Amino acid sequence: MNYVSEEMFLDIDDYLLEKYEKSKLEGHILFQKISQDVLESQNLKEIIETPTETFQDKLFMLIKSKNLDEVEIYKHGNISRQLFSKIRSEKDYHPTKNTVFALAIGMHLTIDETSDLLDIAGYSFSKASKKDLIIQYFIYHNIYNIPAINEALDKYGCELL
Repeated sequence: MNYVSEEMFLDIDDYLLEKYEKSKLEGHILFQKISQDVLESQNLKEIIETPTETFQDKLFMLIKSKNLDEVEIYKHGNISRQLFSKIRSEKDYHPTKNTVFALAIGMHLTIDETSDLLDIAGYSFSKASKKDLIIQYFIYHNIYNIPAINEALDKYGCELL
């Protein structure tokens, strides 16, 4: 069954050409600037001792604020009940990037919300990753359909969610 039309694939092609090709240098420059800002603003002890929000905190705050049903989230995100239970019960759980993407899709998060969730887990959308750009494309266009996303990922030779 085809979830993605040929027209959408052409649109994804254009999106990848626009975003993927000019990304490598931009990302490196931004990382250097952020790293320098952190070094200038705090010493190592302050950085380590400053309490931060955990992935679990952020995830369940989003679920509560959006009044979402947990069962629908893990079903729609194609995540097992066991994995979702593990995330709920382990305060310091560290998800894979794929898990963050699946949760974002299951929750119908915006690009900004997805970026925040990725960030708290230690990841980000990478302009140098076709997979990230394809997922970003679908979220940007409010298409929260794992089979359609996987079909596009497969067409471009990327690992599936």
